[in-house]
Amino acid sequence: SKVDIKTAPIKQSAFLRYYPERCTGCGACELACALYHEGKESLAFSRIHLIYDPFAGDHKAEVCIQCYSPGCYYACPVNAVQIDPDTGVRYIDEEKCIGCGACERACPLMPEKLIIRYKIVNGKRKYFKCDLCRGRPEGPACVEVCPASALELVRR
Repeated sequence: SKVDIKTAPIKQSAFLRYYPERCTGCGACELACALYHEGKESLAFSRIHLIYDPFAGDHKAEVCIQCYSPGCYYACPVNAVQIDPDTGVRYIDEEKCIGCGACERACPLMPEKLIIRYKIVNGKRKYFKCDLCRGRPEGPACVEVCPASALELVRR
């Protein structure tokens, strides 16, 4: 009999740890991310976003935390939000994505609308989010290029 994957136990993923006290705000992480995923040095396509807080005088990074119980995964009506069976990484299969935005609305980290975003591909919305550079042997591009070691890949 077929097992409904959305009721099966979810394999846990690694996640990115951010050290704000180390971050210089240079943006290398954002550019490396966009370049790896889209082949463009454009912040519009980055899956990690640095936000400067002038009151605190530091930056914070907005990026998917690879939730234990991912609302985006459960909300997607067409199973475009996937969980890699080997690594547990939560990612959006853009081929399956119908652009409905259910994943975005279900994300608990979305007040600034930076975790799950969309781009227009052939006239249609396609949502995307951090997938920890799934399939990249060296790991996340943002971690590799950060000159201040402000990002770390933490395995659960």
